[in-house]
Amino acid sequence: MFLDDQDARQKLERTRKKWQQKVRPFIDQLFQTQSRSLDQDAAAMVAETEDAIAEASSQLVAYGYYTPVIVLFDESSARLQEKAEAVRRLIQAEGFGARIETLNATEAFLGSLPGNWYANIREPLINTRNLADLIPLNSVWSGSPTAPCPFYPPGSPPLMQVASGSTPFRLNLHVDDVGHTLVFGPTGSGKSTLLALIAAQFRRYAGAQIFAFDKGRSMMPLTLAAGGDHYEIGGDDPDGAAALAFCPLSDLSTDTDRAWAAEWVETLVAVQGVLITPDHRNAISRQIGLMAEARGRSLSDFVSGVQMREIKDALHHYTVDGPMGQLLDAERDGLELGSFQTFEIEQLMNMGERNLVPVLTYLFRRIEKRLSGAPSLIILDEAWLLLGHPVFRDKIREWLKVLRKANCAVLLATQSISDAERSGIIDVLKESCPTKICLPNGAAREPGTREFYERIGFNERQIEIVATAVPKREYYVASPEGRRLFNMALGPVALSFVGASGKDDLQRILALKKAEANWPVHWLKERGIGHAETLLADL
Repeated sequence: MFLDDQDARQKLERTRKKWQQKVRPFIDQLFQTQSRSLDQDAAAMVAETEDAIAEASSQLVAYGYYTPVIVLFDESSARLQEKAEAVRRLIQAEGFGARIETLNATEAFLGSLPGNWYANIREPLINTRNLADLIPLNSVWSGSPTAPCPFYPPGSPPLMQVASGSTPFRLNLHVDDVGHTLVFGPTGSGKSTLLALIAAQFRRYAGAQIFAFDKGRSMMPLTLAAGGDHYEIGGDDPDGAAALAFCPLSDLSTDTDRAWAAEWVETLVAVQGVLITPDHRNAISRQIGLMAEARGRSLSDFVSGVQMREIKDALHHYTVDGPMGQLLDAERDGLELGSFQTFEIEQLMNMGERNLVPVLTYLFRRIEKRLSGAPSLIILDEAWLLLGHPVFRDKIREWLKVLRKANCAVLLATQSISDAERSGIIDVLKESCPTKICLPNGAAREPGTREFYERIGFNERQIEIVATAVPKREYYVASPEGRRLFNMALGPVALSFVGASGKDDLQRILALKKAEANWPVHWLKERGIGHAETLLADL
């Protein structure tokens, strides 16, 4: 409670007079006599008070009343008394005075409330130099109240706000215009729930686009409930629909499209073990140019027209006569990208590198062409599988450097810290992903794992926080703006869609989707959530 310089001088002058009266004994003052019994402590206090008056007059410091209060609660009076005594001993051990309030307890509590400072009678007078030693030097980081990305409309809300502890936390992936984020931690620590919640919250921005590469169908409930498209790449559709098929050469309208198509075909030939020579490149480019003027754009049309036998033999694997023809040799592309789509790639990953590389490179190309400046988010779950391959490693490095300009954020999630360490682009991940979200990891302090956390910039205290956090409940976010251990504290409705990743839950959701048009309502009712229609209408 600050005082202006005039009030401060009056208070200090009153204090000086009080100590001045104690310097000489009362008898000497009464009879105007002199004796040698002077109170040296009072004289010293007079000198200190005069110095304080001089400082207040010079306005080098400011004065005010400071009332520190510690409020304890407990249901048991005996336990409360024990806690109060323990706190009092700790404070006194630090060299401060402390007392347990009795008659002044009500006023002391009221005085601790904002705007009611006058209630407490404990009002020691201190200056700002004393205050600098008493006030905390840090505070709990609550996050930015608005989205920091300059590409978003002014005043856009944060990605999400969670009631974590006594101080709410606002989570934003962006630091200025860079939203690339690295999520890492061991399996079973809550990664799938976090990714699904981020995807759900990202839809709050107008025109937002979400492209998620999932493994294990953990994002299927949210995608279907939000009206998005869930694609099973390389496997049968869980709804019983026809399998998705691609026509990667369907768009050859521009020079850029034709150059990409030629490079894509070269990749297919190379992964089949053929060494690409200038003759191969010329033959591929020539055939791509001819197909740009023709109607047929399938891989079979390319194979029938290309003139080199080696290329024909290498591409046979991806035509209708080969095992991958059902996926890559369609006459018309079956992929339609909307505002929210999830690609389930677990089956595709099990097919091996020769089949994984062509499909994902085509999907990446389609996504890049969709980035037109609208808020976009690319989620790569189990990114360690991609970081281990040179083709995808180079693509991720490129994305982290250029997609910022397209208002797109890349979210890399991995549960294999060692693979991220061996990827060869850990420095790129550290520099290009300013936001890092760590899942609880009890092995964070162990040799081998500890070095990874230190390499991405964590200190001893941060590693300790990650090691002691509660799995599936707490998350630690670190960015240049601040650091915070937060708890999402999700309600039953949110958990029904972002946390339902078990096999039994997924099978039940698919069964309800086939049987009921308004399946989310029935799903919530089965989980014991009443008034499901009203809840979903509000959402």
